[in-house]
Amino acid sequence: MDEFQRQHPLAIVHAFSKYILLLLLPLLRSLLLLGGNIWVWASGAWFDILILISVVGFGILQWLCTTYALQNRGIYVESGVLFNEARYIPYSNLSSAVVEKPFYLMPFRVVRIRLETDSGSTKRADVSLLLRESQAYQLVERGTTPLAEAPVRPGSRGIRTYQPRALYIAILSLITSNTLTGVLFLATFISQTGKVLGEQFEAILVHSLTRIVRFLAIQVPPAAAMVAAIILGGWGIAFFINLINHLGFQATRSGKRLAIRVGILVRKEYYLAVERINFLTLRQSLLTKLFGFGSAFINCTGYGKEKNELSVLLPAVDKRDLKRNLRLILPEMRVSERRYKPPKRVITRFLIPPCGTIVGLLAGFLLLGYLLPSLRGLILYFAIMSEIPAVWWLFVKIAAFFHVGIGIREDIYTFNSTFAYAFFTTVLHKDKIAKVEVRQSFFQKMAGCADIRVFTFAETRHHIRVHNIAADQVEEFLRILGK
Repeated sequence: MDEFQRQHPLAIVHAFSKYILLLLLPLLRSLLLLGGNIWVWASGAWFDILILISVVGFGILQWLCTTYALQNRGIYVESGVLFNEARYIPYSNLSSAVVEKPFYLMPFRVVRIRLETDSGSTKRADVSLLLRESQAYQLVERGTTPLAEAPVRPGSRGIRTYQPRALYIAILSLITSNTLTGVLFLATFISQTGKVLGEQFEAILVHSLTRIVRFLAIQVPPAAAMVAAIILGGWGIAFFINLINHLGFQATRSGKRLAIRVGILVRKEYYLAVERINFLTLRQSLLTKLFGFGSAFINCTGYGKEKNELSVLLPAVDKRDLKRNLRLILPEMRVSERRYKPPKRVITRFLIPPCGTIVGLLAGFLLLGYLLPSLRGLILYFAIMSEIPAVWWLFVKIAAFFHVGIGIREDIYTFNSTFAYAFFTTVLHKDKIAKVEVRQSFFQKMAGCADIRVFTFAETRHHIRVHNIAADQVEEFLRILGK
């Protein structure tokens, strides 16, 4: 067994860097305002200084108490200040190893490595260490080299690489950007800026953003302009974050190991055990579906687990590229055409919900306009903004009728499903299905159809719901699954 080693000394401050920064910058600012008079400054800021020293001291203690050793068949880690915890993880049980290279650690040639197994926590890695780059790759080599040496098929060897164009990364960001993520990022940025640079600076920043919104708003009510700015601004920020996080994407298949490299400011390298990949999902919006594009994701413990991470395999592909690139880097997953699908008679089950929503919203806003005539301009704006997603939902449900279904190719199953405004095509091996449920409402029983819910093996609870499949086809599917 190798000797026990400690993390890089930067681990002392890395784990508490956010709190140290929040304490250190205000202290330095107050020192400058006092003209460098250390004694006056210390007498007024002694409590903050004491807290800062305590945080650094606890970091030192934690660093001293965390050690690891690389054994021939696994890694041994000890940690804990008050309570000692020892963990041993065999390399054969690793689902993924992640090497992170933030830009602020690159000058020190220091990286963060995360090790994940299928039995770990859903919120944090089984092992997370801050190591020198050479030490991290030594661990990766020991843990994943046997996977890289194993052939994909008997007699098959070689390294195969997939690297998409930057345009495909932009399409991925377009599909996956979430307005709420951008809004939360902006709110956090403003809040943290206020804590570091002072409340006055925060107030100036908020006032400046408000003035910009008012300047851009032309013949639009101020409240409506603010809502539109929040939605568009939040989406734009999320788009930019996704773009930066996924530029430089590259996937390399070697034996039973899949290596994925991604990112610019924070470079990340994921080393995945292919046999631990639970399923592949092709995600599409209505627009990308009409243009024949989608983004492919995989579910594997540790990949896409942390904040602003996506478990991307193919950022953007059309139907032909999907099959070709899967044969290149993940031939175990094969997409098949629909064998089971909704009968024509149940198309109304797809159309009634959006049509009812459109009519209900229209009636509600007409009533509001009648009761509150002084606010008709604002009500008209919100009526239009509400009807747009409802009409869009109608188009989504029409496309969903021609999308949902189940395909089978030997032991590989393809499930086409929808959720909200998104279309999903999920591909998995029969062994990755944990259980199947069939649900049938009173009206579905009259129409002769049912919903199928497929629960998969995954780090978090996950299921696929395929709507309104013909009842006789559901029975046939269950018979084939049971063989």
